Amino acid sequence: MSEKMRALVVTRPGGPEVLEVHEVDRPRLRDDHDVLVRVKAAGINPADWQNRKSGAVYDGDGETSRAKTILGIDGVGVVEETGSLVNNIRVGDEVWYIDGGYAGNPGSYAEYKVVRGDYVTPKPKTLGFAEAAALPVVALTSWEAVFDKGHIGHGDHVLVHGGAGGLGHIAIQYLVLIGAKIATTVSTDAKADLVRKLGAELAINYRSESVEGALLKWRGAPGAKVVFDFVGHANFAESFKHTADYGRLVNTVVSDWPSDGNGLAEWKNMEIGFVNIGLPQISRNHDLRLRQIEILKNVAELVDSGKLRPHIDRVVPFEGVAEVHRALEAGETLGRSVLVIGDNDETSECAPPNTDLILGLSLTSRGPRRIQRSAVEMRSQRAGGPAPQPPLPQVP
Repeated sequence: MSEKMRALVVTRPGGPEVLEVHEVDRPRLRDDHDVLVRVKAAGINPADWQNRKSGAVYDGDGETSRAKTILGIDGVGVVEETGSLVNNIRVGDEVWYIDGGYAGNPGSYAEYKVVRGDYVTPKPKTLGFAEAAALPVVALTSWEAVFDKGHIGHGDHVLVHGGAGGLGHIAIQYLVLIGAKIATTVSTDAKADLVRKLGAELAINYRSESVEGALLKWRGAPGAKVVFDFVGHANFAESFKHTADYGRLVNTVVSDWPSDGNGLAEWKNMEIGFVNIGLPQISRNHDLRLRQIEILKNVAELVDSGKLRPHIDRVVPFEGVAEVHRALEAGETLGRSVLVIGDNDETSECAPPNTDLILGLSLTSRGPRRIQRSAVEMRSQRAGGPAPQPPLPQVP
């Protein structure tokens, strides 16, 4: 095995042009708990361009800490080496994970990635590497938003901002499992077509329609019971107006608190929740990271049972990532974009979401309920495991 590898690196904050392909040292296992993954594909996430632009990828000050930083917060690949204390994963296993990409921890825009063995888990059997790489971050973020924060019941009216984006198109599929009534905002006819196929009842083109007016006509009352803001920034302030009295607003994008936010929230008696899936990694909370791995296991079972599929917009090599960053920042993508690495022969001809299976679900289906095992149940099977976290939600 070569001591070098190719990686897409950044050396300073800036636009897409700061992304450069370099030859760098291949990482080594840090201790006996680690695994070495030969990365086959990596998700290209909005957090990547935000970290690239803001400098959040850098650990400390000075030129040394800023040299050859590798983005990419999730990835999929094949295990090539394991530490002596790793017993959940073997050499040759095809795995996925969420790890690195900022704060001094190298990410997955590279041919190899070292991850603690506890933080990788087998990828879905029914997906190739490129399709699987489209899921970890968005599937986990959407899960925590919908199931941990949303508290949604069958028939609830829900608004998804950015329904055709990476987070939104996965959240819609979760909401279909619950039996929610789904509206979403879009900016083009193509995006409207996608969200309708996934199960949205109402697609609101926010460029030509009043979101508040469309919700009033659809629901027969102002706002939606639950609003998911997967867009953030200025849209966060607007989302307060789109939330019904006694409703809930869930945000996943760092955004400024609106000047009238306290007054609106109090007047409407709203609940407001936030999702930051990077927090367990930043705070080095081992138990919460294990819970996220259990969620990814459940996501894999949903995928393999035909109930969840990513929509792939673009599949690119290292040299194409800069253009995808530009398109993501401009809001021009539809679904997910993926970086393929090395000898991976997958192309952009990835399977579309299996909407027939998704839309054919009913509340009498036992599949979703069966696989939503709790973190407590999972950990009780492992003697001497860490203290349990709250159980995973039950999906109808």
